[in-house]
Amino acid sequence: MSNPFADTLHLRVRASAAYRGFNASLHGVAMIIIAILALGRPVFVLLLPVVGVFGWYVDRDARLARRDSIVRLRWQAEGVWRWQTRDGMWHRGQLAGSFTAGSWLVVLRLRADHHRLLTRSCVLFRDALPGPTHRRLRARLTIAPTPGLADRS
Repeated sequence: MSNPFADTLHLRVRASAAYRGFNASLHGVAMIIIAILALGRPVFVLLLPVVGVFGWYVDRDARLARRDSIVRLRWQAEGVWRWQTRDGMWHRGQLAGSFTAGSWLVVLRLRADHHRLLTRSCVLFRDALPGPTHRRLRARLTIAPTPGLADRS
């Protein structure tokens, strides 16, 4: 019987409706609050386009429409991560940190081998991966974390 935590984990990321809905809600509420504050201080109206642009930028990431959006991930047994961006390039690196919120969200921070300080975030809501794959990823992050990760954080 093989160890499921020793096998390479292949993840094919798809666009997440939950991520898009969360983003739209968050930025919509921020715009409403700014509009209410602008009633007393009209200069706050200048913040509305800024919030709108940030919301559009994050929505592009949720739709995987950016050139550097992560569309595939591979977690190999020795703790090496590989990810493919939308432009077809593969990158190799390590897991710099992770966050799991119940069964509905996983956030990965990945550091490429050729970058010492720069990290990439990959937000994976439950609908971004097939159910069993999302569950395996959460289990592996919880039960078999990357060796040495706790020492660096």
